[in-house]
Amino acid sequence: MSIKVFKTEEIQSQWILGGPIKRIVNAQTSGAQHLHFSLGVFDPGQGLRTHIHPISEEVYFVVEGRGTVFIGEERSQIAIEPGMAIYIPPGTIHGVKNTGSERLTIAFFVAPGREPSKEV
Repeated sequence: MSIKVFKTEEIQSQWILGGPIKRIVNAQTSGAQHLHFSLGVFDPGQGLRTHIHPISEEVYFVVEGRGTVFIGEERSQIAIEPGMAIYIPPGTIHGVKNTGSERLTIAFFVAPGREPSKEV
C-alpha cells in the first residue's frame, strides 16, 4: 500500500444523513482497512440526523464554526466551537447541527471504518 494525498476541495460532497459529507479516506479511496475520515461542511441549519455505529468509535473535531452535537436517546446537547474534539463510543446515538450563523466544518474520524451508519 502506498501513501495517498487528497485535496479536499477536489472531493465532491455526498448527501449523507441529511448533510453534505466529503468522504476522504476509506477503503474505496485509499484502501484504508481500519479507519474512515470525512469532512462535513454545513451551512447554517444543516447537519447530520441522529445515527449510531454499533461497533465503531468516532471523533468529531470542530475545524470552524459553531453548532450543537446531540448525544444519546435523550438527545443531550453539547455546544461546539473550533478546536473542540468529541469522542463518541460505539453504540452511542449522535448527530450534529449548525446552529450558528456561519459555516460549520467538522472532521469525522471513525474506526473501524467499514461499518455503515444506522439512522435512529
